[in-house]
Amino acid sequence: MSSLSDTTGDIKIDKTHLWTLSLFIDEGSISIMLHNDKVADSLVCRRIGLPKYSSPEEYLRALENAIYDNPVLLSDFKRVNVCVDSRKFIFLPPGYGTDEEARRAFDVAFPDADGDFVVSRGYNCRTDVAFMLPRGVYRFLMRTFSNVPVRLHLEVLCSYFRGQTNISTINKEAVYIRDGGNVIDVCTFRQGRLQMANTFVCRSSDDVIFYILAIWNNMGFDVYSDEIQITGDRQVRATVIPRLREYVTYVVPVMMPSAAMRIASDAAKAPFNLIALAI
Repeated sequence: MSSLSDTTGDIKIDKTHLWTLSLFIDEGSISIMLHNDKVADSLVCRRIGLPKYSSPEEYLRALENAIYDNPVLLSDFKRVNVCVDSRKFIFLPPGYGTDEEARRAFDVAFPDADGDFVVSRGYNCRTDVAFMLPRGVYRFLMRTFSNVPVRLHLEVLCSYFRGQTNISTINKEAVYIRDGGNVIDVCTFRQGRLQMANTFVCRSSDDVIFYILAIWNNMGFDVYSDEIQITGDRQVRATVIPRLREYVTYVVPVMMPSAAMRIASDAAKAPFNLIALAI
């Protein structure tokens, strides 16, 4: 039976070299998912809250303490996946050029940005992504998890949803509702090609609906043939889907992928971004 709660002290894993660790790191927490491909219902999820901080240096210290205080995360795993939240990012055409050229493009969008600059290339969303983390965070992650690829959370979602898109048919707006509806990630596809991706802070379900429909209208999608797909917070999703259907014919919850259900029968309870990252 899988275990889903909020601490790590009770996690006891034999043969960690057979397990995969997936992490999502944002401003206030670290979400963790552990699973073993060879063991049914092996899924284990946790969330470690970070203390309040007032500077990038304090954030880095809080992140370091959270990792080191949970030694299970430092085990010898078969694979480690890491995705991070950042509000300073740009998507670039595939094969955009050198990292220096990507940095120049990034500096146009964020001329005053200061921190660890990261370029992620070649994933399924068919774009390159440049983003920035608080100073020291990227180097800490690379040092702690042996040069693990560090991916932008939004790019992970784009790559997953693009992989689920039939390029010969409908256009799609994919929405991930997280943090109890306080944040939504949105990516849109026209015939399988990524059109836009961004993260929005929301104060209520009305904000969620507003952003989804505003993006839909800006994309010029068809209310009768194109589709909105929504995953994430169940309660918010149950509230917004009926209201969105007043304006768009096809508004559907995202089905949990079969690969995730092979990991655990209750995989739907795990953070969707970590499921997307792991499979």
